[in-house]
Amino acid sequence: MPRVTFEDESKSGEFPAGKTVLSIAGALGVKVSQVCGGDGACGTCRIEVCQGWQNLTPPTPDETYKELEPPYRLSCQAKLVGDVVVKVAKIE
Repeated sequence: MPRVTFEDESKSGEFPAGKTVLSIAGALGVKVSQVCGGDGACGTCRIEVCQGWQNLTPPTPDETYKELEPPYRLSCQAKLVGDVVVKVAKIE
């Protein structure tokens, strides 16, 4: 199973492919803002992909509409394909 590591939280675990990074964060006890409840509407659940960009599903229309560019993704939209290392992005 693919491994997800939250570099800034020093937490990681193995999860089935197809799970969202947001659901994985919850399972690991990593706090990620999610004003819209994970629907991709608010853009607050941003993560920074440190390693393994290609190991997440391609950006969705919700992400491209918000003009997110690498290394940032919405954790509610990014689904696991392989190993990744991420950080919770600070929203300014």
